Amino acid sequence: MKGRFHDHHVSIRELAELLRVSTDTIRRAYRRGDLPAIRVKTALRFDLEEVHRVMQSRADAYRSARRCAASGARRPHREAQPPLSQTGAQFLGNES
Repeated sequence: MKGRFHDHHVSIRELAELLRVSTDTIRRAYRRGDLPAIRVKTALRFDLEEVHRVMQSRADAYRSARRCAASGARRPHREAQPPLSQTGAQFLGNES
């Protein structure tokens, strides 16, 4: 049981090495709630599968938001402007 626990749960240092970031980055992400962890006495342990799942879902959400922005989906539609005369005055319609 002890070996199985260690296979899936890693320390801050081990996770930082796997992700190629600093240990401070891992701590900040944990404090913000971006990375799930469990406490074992005073140490934090990260489940690799859970970290992978969270990171994948955040990446998918980021890509989805980028696709929407690139397609112009978030831009408000402009109403058609009335035609301009040669003087630049706008015609508002037939008003008699």
